[in-house]
Amino acid sequence: MTTAVSPTPMVRALERLRSTFWQRRVLHWTVRAAWIALLVPTIVMAGYLWAGWRIPWLLWVALALLAGFASMIWSMRPINLQRMTRRLDQLLGLRSQLITALEISHNPGASAYIENPVTDRLVQEAVSTTADIRRRVKLLGRGFWLEFNMLMGIAFILAALLVLDALTPRLPDVPIIDLPALGTEPNADQIIPPDPVLNPPLQDQLQSMSQQQIQAALQELADALRDQGATRAIAEAIDQGDLGGAAEEMRRLADRLGELSPQAQQALGQSLQEAADNIGGEAPPFTNPLQSGNQSLQTGNLPGATQALEDLAELLDTLDGSGAPDESQSESEGESEQPGESGESDQPSESEESGDQQGGGDGAGEGEDSGEGDQPLGEEEERLPIDGEPLEIESETDIEDRVLQPSELDAETDDDRRTSDSPFARQPLNATGDDLGPDPLSYPWEKRDIIRQYFTP
Repeated sequence: MTTAVSPTPMVRALERLRSTFWQRRVLHWTVRAAWIALLVPTIVMAGYLWAGWRIPWLLWVALALLAGFASMIWSMRPINLQRMTRRLDQLLGLRSQLITALEISHNPGASAYIENPVTDRLVQEAVSTTADIRRRVKLLGRGFWLEFNMLMGIAFILAALLVLDALTPRLPDVPIIDLPALGTEPNADQIIPPDPVLNPPLQDQLQSMSQQQIQAALQELADALRDQGATRAIAEAIDQGDLGGAAEEMRRLADRLGELSPQAQQALGQSLQEAADNIGGEAPPFTNPLQSGNQSLQTGNLPGATQALEDLAELLDTLDGSGAPDESQSESEGESEQPGESGESDQPSESEESGDQQGGGDGAGEGEDSGEGDQPLGEEEERLPIDGEPLEIESETDIEDRVLQPSELDAETDDDRRTSDSPFARQPLNATGDDLGPDPLSYPWEKRDIIRQYFTP
């Protein structure tokens, strides 16, 4: 029966020191394997961000795991006792003290050497030195913290790259589409030419209408637009025969159409429809934009209403450029064709009409400047075809004495004196108190003959 030989104290001390070295190496290489495994995705991510690498994730994950496991396996390799002892002698400068003591302890005749005091002292000193070395070995020494700092640094870099990749905008991976060449957008007429039968040109439509129809359509348009404050300027321009000005006002209305209130837009649409109904279907250049504008305004389609007003403005410009007769010429021609009565009462002059308008609005402050020298007395108006009876006017005695007689009304004066006894005489502006007579603006001077003839039996 063989008995197990117990190891000598030198061998036990060296084995304990070897175990300590192995544990420290495994711990250091574990941390090192971790940062080596993280180094692979860090390099791949940096190449992806700056070099455009497209490495499949299975490939770099396998590479990282392989590097980590290789480092772990390499750290677990066994340590040769004799090689460790020689390195300790070289590093510590022990002059082969430890390796000599190890050889003496492993020698089968070691008991004979132990009896020698020299060898005994050598072995004891080697055991003491080995134990002292084992006490100075630290598992978490400087090497461990260097490896740990390396692991933290690589992990921080990898996290920063991942955040940068998350913040980088990603463009969709779609094929590049060639943009069309720059150029002007074609008009609708270029894509689909207008049908000359269904939509004849505006000039041809106007040529198919007579001058009387055009003039009547313009008059109906002016009458329909006259009652609206926003379109009164258009109606006045048409009345004056200024079709170009009417077109300009129409465009201004189209530009500020959105500024009108909803009620004003509805009223404008009704006016356009009224004009279209009055004109009738014999004038398509007028009725089509009028009806289109009304429909657009009723439905709230401001772009469509603006286009309709632009079409009307273009129509007025076309009529103005084609030399359409204005309203004043047509009226003068119509009056010349009608048989009139003899005398001066058939054709009142413009000065009389202006005098009629100014007679009721001029104040008493005109003084002597607005007498007979400036405005001649109007011609005798035609008597109204009414059979009337004289009307007795009751008045106070003092007023009765001041009424002028018909013979006095026909009297002409050189200095255009005003009769102060007449109730229609104008009083000066500086008149105060009871000097003010009846309303001096009731009837102008030019109309007194008409009143006199009306009440004459």
